[in-house]
Amino acid sequence: MNNRAEIFAALQAVAAMVPQMRAGQLVAAIGEVCADRCGRGLWDADDTELFEAIAQFRRGLENAKVSGIGAQPQAGEQR
Repeated sequence: MNNRAEIFAALQAVAAMVPQMRAGQLVAAIGEVCADRCGRGLWDADDTELFEAIAQFRRGLENAKVSGIGAQPQAGEQR
């Protein structure tokens, strides 16, 4: 995976999933995932490692959504 366009497209897709996060927060969160996965921060990670970290972050968001974590109640719905 060396295609920078793929990385930026993946970042854009994840950003759309969490519009409440500022760009810096999103990059920092993905950086933490990257460090956990490969033992290096964003500066030292290669493009493949970064892409994999973005993919893992996205899977985490999708899993949280499926399980209802962080979901907002619908009108008239109680928690």
